[in-house]
Amino acid sequence: MDNEELKNKINQTITEISSLRGWIITKSIDIDSYIGAIINNYFVLSNRQSDFTTIVMSDPYFSSGLKISILNKIHNKLNWNSYVGFKKDLYRINELRNRFAHSVPFGFEGHLSYSAGEKPIKIKKAKEMYDEFMNLYSKILEELDKIFCFLVEESRKRENSVTKIAPDI
Repeated sequence: MDNEELKNKINQTITEISSLRGWIITKSIDIDSYIGAIINNYFVLSNRQSDFTTIVMSDPYFSSGLKISILNKIHNKLNWNSYVGFKKDLYRINELRNRFAHSVPFGFEGHLSYSAGEKPIKIKKAKEMYDEFMNLYSKILEELDKIFCFLVEESRKRENSVTKIAPDI
């Protein structure tokens, strides 16, 4: 392989990994936003929801990991029955997102190099992690949709019951 071919191969690999990284980050933002909406609907009265969103949920230190932790607590409080492994999948998808966000391309075959705790560096194909992420994404999004719809319905029921007992003025 001459220098030009090597340069082209490197550029092609970086472009492919960048595309996968873009999809992972975009889909992670979707999940993060959905979890944020669920947290909002669980905790906040409608007249304060905007303040809660702008002051708390939009704070840069209110991380995806913290949102997942709070979602798990809401999940338990609601006594919600998700599919087996839902909570584990939430943490796994966040781990994959972090790998794509903070790893560097390695080699010419589309690998990413990342820190792996006890091992200083681990290397794995970006496409394999992307495929795992996208499989989990569909399952998680479907479950988040169910939780969100349940909370919206509960909110409607509360509003209707308050309206029925409030005296006419």
